[in-house]
Amino acid sequence: MSATGTLRLPRTEVSARVKRWVEPQHPAPTPLAQATPPAPLSELLAEGTAKLAEQAERSLFIQSLFFDAWDGGLYGQYVRAQHYVSHLRQLHTLYTAFEAALPHVMSTPLTTALLLPELRLTAALEADLTYFCGESRTDTFTCVEARLHAERIREVSEDAPHLLVAHAYARCVLDVFSGHRRARRITDAFELAEGQGTTFYGTVPEAELAAFRVRFHSRLDGLELDEDEAREVVQEARMAFRLHALVCDELARGATGIAAGPHADAR
Repeated sequence: MSATGTLRLPRTEVSARVKRWVEPQHPAPTPLAQATPPAPLSELLAEGTAKLAEQAERSLFIQSLFFDAWDGGLYGQYVRAQHYVSHLRQLHTLYTAFEAALPHVMSTPLTTALLLPELRLTAALEADLTYFCGESRTDTFTCVEARLHAERIREVSEDAPHLLVAHAYARCVLDVFSGHRRARRITDAFELAEGQGTTFYGTVPEAELAAFRVRFHSRLDGLELDEDEAREVVQEARMAFRLHALVCDELARGATGIAAGPHADAR
């Protein structure tokens, strides 16, 4: 981060590889000897981002919001609701950018992994924001770090659309796969009827979550990425987790009721 507080992100390189998503390709000649096949993309992503994903899950803001005990009473609920709404607003900015980027991959092989309805969650976020505060405005409440994250999504959609796969993977890990556990915490904290204010975290029914994980990983592994592209996707996913951590750090900074110290186990 520069002295002015602006995060410097590397520009993606527009190369001939990017064009292969929009131009017909001639099949390459079959080599005489087959090399050892590379590991599936889902495995490369899991191995390459495991530590960063765990750090994101254990960030001060996420731990305090979803897993720590809070002071009871109306004031405690009010403060926690403020933090939850702020969290949803940052996510709304990211998912809006992601969905706006999808036209860049229409009619390409990337659609099998990126056009899953389970990843189109802007409407669900708007429903939850409306439930908690009666409106879903986000622009004036989005922190600089979330805007930078959204800008990165827009940038790769134009320069190297295969990198959108990295952001889809990060969002699945951070939001979808852990969604029901977080929804239960919010439901208990605010004494909500099931599904109220947690539409975002319940988009994939809990009974179908394991099947969705298998389907999503299968579609990742079915993408025809070459070795360089797969490596770029893993690096971009690492960046996505780091950007998410910056957003959480900003939300925790000076937030009422959130302080460093021992925290409950999120697992």
